[in-house]
Amino acid sequence: MPLSRREFLAAAGAAVPVLQLRLPVLSPPRGSVKLALITDLHHGLAPDALARFDAFLAAIAQHRDLDAVWQLGDFCYSDAGSEELLTKWRDIALPRQSVLGNHDMDKADKATAMAAWGMPERYHASVIGGWRFVALDLNNFRKDGVVYPYANGNYFNAGTELNRADPEQLAWLDRQLRTSREPVVLIGHQPLGMGAPDGALPAEQREIFDIVREAGRANPRGRVACCLSGHLHVDRLERVDGIPCLSINSASYFWSGGMQRYSAPLFAFLDFGADGILRITGREGSFVAPPPASSDGVVGRSAGIGSRRLVLR
Repeated sequence: MPLSRREFLAAAGAAVPVLQLRLPVLSPPRGSVKLALITDLHHGLAPDALARFDAFLAAIAQHRDLDAVWQLGDFCYSDAGSEELLTKWRDIALPRQSVLGNHDMDKADKATAMAAWGMPERYHASVIGGWRFVALDLNNFRKDGVVYPYANGNYFNAGTELNRADPEQLAWLDRQLRTSREPVVLIGHQPLGMGAPDGALPAEQREIFDIVREAGRANPRGRVACCLSGHLHVDRLERVDGIPCLSINSASYFWSGGMQRYSAPLFAFLDFGADGILRITGREGSFVAPPPASSDGVVGRSAGIGSRRLVLR
């Protein structure tokens, strides 16, 4: 049975102790930025997604100094059944930023999802408090050398060249990184910096990090200081060329032989400090049922999927 809204609001209570990461910034940023972040809510699939989002809103209300609220995709289907959630999202008084996730295009195209969320551009950049946030749209597949956008579930049988940035977007990313006067936080729904156990990145991530690497040499002041992503439904920290790359857990569940729901809604508050340190406060959680014994080589039991704690590697 889904937990009630009251149970969720109670379960969302205690915060996990702060994780601190010193970011590779050339000089201290001009200011700090505080964000609320949620990802992989999966409204329309997770039966209690709305109650989980209500708990997120209640936690936001307790933070008086936030600069923005981000959701990193796999948010909802953007259909008639999503309207109550979308109304709550649009009613947030703080600046809102969105990232498209693959399942947001299961029953819609990008334009439909973006219009529902109030999202002007599918990839975008903004400067807040001396930090530049660069958000990507990795919801494209390549077939026979041609890049196609995800739409209405077309990517399910599209082959293996998934989660791609299109050439126009890659050129835009290169310009952003070469001209930025601020340290950059690079954000996507699909993994950024999440490779195989030996550290090797898949091709779709390599083409992004090739740009990150070359642009960082050309413009050290605007180099990427941190990467954030969702999609994997785990908490995970990797480093690529010294850049911390964080995977943020799903608000709702882990998938292992079916939906393994979390007992509490998971989300995070991120403080990018003027001292160059990222402080992350998450939420503790367990599984509603006994934790699954995953055999997934990328996720696996080593990813600490039974709680909100990050695994440091």
